[in-house]
Amino acid sequence: MAAKRTFLALAATSLALAAWLTWKPTSFPAHTAQAETSAHEPAPPIAAGIPQTPGFITASPQRAWFLALKQRADAGDPASQRLLAQAYDRCMYINPNVGQYKERIQRSIRSAETEEKATVLGYLLEHALQECAAVEDGAPIEWEDMRLLYAQAAQGGDLPARVAETVFNPQPPLSKVQAAALLEEVLASNDPAAMFALGDAMGEFFGMQVAEPYTALADGELAGRAWQVAACRMGLECGPESPPASRLCLLQGWCYEGTFEQATRRRLGSDAEREALDRRVEAILRAMPPGAA
Repeated sequence: MAAKRTFLALAATSLALAAWLTWKPTSFPAHTAQAETSAHEPAPPIAAGIPQTPGFITASPQRAWFLALKQRADAGDPASQRLLAQAYDRCMYINPNVGQYKERIQRSIRSAETEEKATVLGYLLEHALQECAAVEDGAPIEWEDMRLLYAQAAQGGDLPARVAETVFNPQPPLSKVQAAALLEEVLASNDPAAMFALGDAMGEFFGMQVAEPYTALADGELAGRAWQVAACRMGLECGPESPPASRLCLLQGWCYEGTFEQATRRRLGSDAEREALDRRVEAILRAMPPGAA
């Protein structure tokens, strides 16, 4: 049971999909802002060096954003329920272990192989601590509360949440025909968050068994990354400070000053792999029905 819970916790962290937070530290290179879909409500910018006092949290833009998001979720809005679940997801480990989390990342900063990695880690640590101090006033978050929100969002018709449920509830697994139908729905949705969620689901299982005509779009270890990069190219916020890039650094150690796609490409071991990734991304985008892209 403990092993299953640990796997699901990691899967939940892997599914922090689309509550994209606008945070632009000045030492990162400027980049072209990507469009966000209407379902994505970004948190306000986070100012560096602001103390995490109760008075600050009450009055902070981050706190106001969180309370507004929670109000919409409580009112039954499926997209807001998913976004709130993702906020809980990002802060579930941090809130009850702020000191331990901070020390762990600071150790990584001190031992970083490059100044670039140390700089990125420092900014992302500050970002995570300030965001999570505003989520439920920094109180511990229950796994069941996060899961319930995801389930409610999925039941309400939120496509990214429905895709996420394929990881949370892997039994019984989707049949090849069911997986193909889900993939077709994601392609037709014009929803970058759903595309990124599908990439996350594929990444958990090193691809997905899908019936034709979509088999080649879901097979192999590059499949998940290809769907994620395709989502970024479709307009998902994937800049240096976004949750996709942040997650690569804080959870996987891929800490680069660049977008999610740039970090992914730098991490791949060869030009051949990068070219293979490009081919797969282009195939996904070509598979979208006319008018979806």
